[in-house]
Amino acid sequence: MPSLPFVTVDVFTTSRFAGNPLAIVRIPEDGQVSTEQMQIIAREFNLSETVFLHEARRGDDGETEWGFRIFMTSAELPFAGHPTIGAACYALGTLADNARSGKLLCSAGPIVIQYSDGVAKASIPHNVHIHTESRFTAEQLYEPQPALAHLKRPRAMTVVSPVRGMNFIMVELDSLEDLAKVTTSGVKPRAKLDKGWDTGFVGSYFYVVMQVGQQPDMKGHQIRTRMIEGPLEDAATGSAACGLCAYLAMEGLLKDVSFLITQGVEMGRKSEIGVAVTLTEDFGAIDKIELSGSAVKVMEGNGALLQSVVSPGWLPDNTTGQAKSLLAMR
Repeated sequence: MPSLPFVTVDVFTTSRFAGNPLAIVRIPEDGQVSTEQMQIIAREFNLSETVFLHEARRGDDGETEWGFRIFMTSAELPFAGHPTIGAACYALGTLADNARSGKLLCSAGPIVIQYSDGVAKASIPHNVHIHTESRFTAEQLYEPQPALAHLKRPRAMTVVSPVRGMNFIMVELDSLEDLAKVTTSGVKPRAKLDKGWDTGFVGSYFYVVMQVGQQPDMKGHQIRTRMIEGPLEDAATGSAACGLCAYLAMEGLLKDVSFLITQGVEMGRKSEIGVAVTLTEDFGAIDKIELSGSAVKVMEGNGALLQSVVSPGWLPDNTTGQAKSLLAMR
């Protein structure tokens, strides 16, 4: 019966029980865990995301690299920000004994990671797409967010995909008072996505651009955010933060710009997300997006994988079948 070590970490914070929780399950070198088993284990943890991290190996370029897969409770994701930063902090800071650099391999592409003084930086895969074929309307906003109906119209509403399969309705609000009125809802956002991009996760990302002097310790352009997906609110959403900052950089023609995103305040789980964006020389596309943040370990243990279904392969697979598995914590 294989045993799978796991830890939980709080990401985008240096304080336990703040930030966004993440489960990291380690897959041993000779371990064989199917996609179905991973999904069931993620459902058992019942966090916004669970990462499955394979043992390190030496890449062709000499860098240490880890294969990893990201699961929500209901589906696998091609990329997500807080799992990437949490996995980077744990892989480099703990497994590799404070190594300075390495690489994570996910289905969205390879991610170069760096680590120093408790902060991980990830040069993330991106394919930023701003949806233009259909406009997201105020009426569509007010259906799940009736408390915002007093607004004649939000300052801006744009649908942005940082990568294909991750889609966010970006809604700019005037004030923190308006941001506080945002709520979870039984009604999920409905956005008509552009042809070829109509797939994957859709969430609403509400933001307020802070004025100079409204927050101490200026570390780039400061923004307060909340991410809502129907009845769920996320404490820190790195992929949405990257999409928003890429969009703002392109709109403002900002060649090299840094942002500090503060999220999760209303949930009592304050998170601080760093994003740096570099545009191409003609300002027409994104050259680089770097996501940064810290993580702190909360708990660790081992789980016994029962009634294992064999699924070979080190990187993401596409196996099917009915897996009757469970991660038995002990």
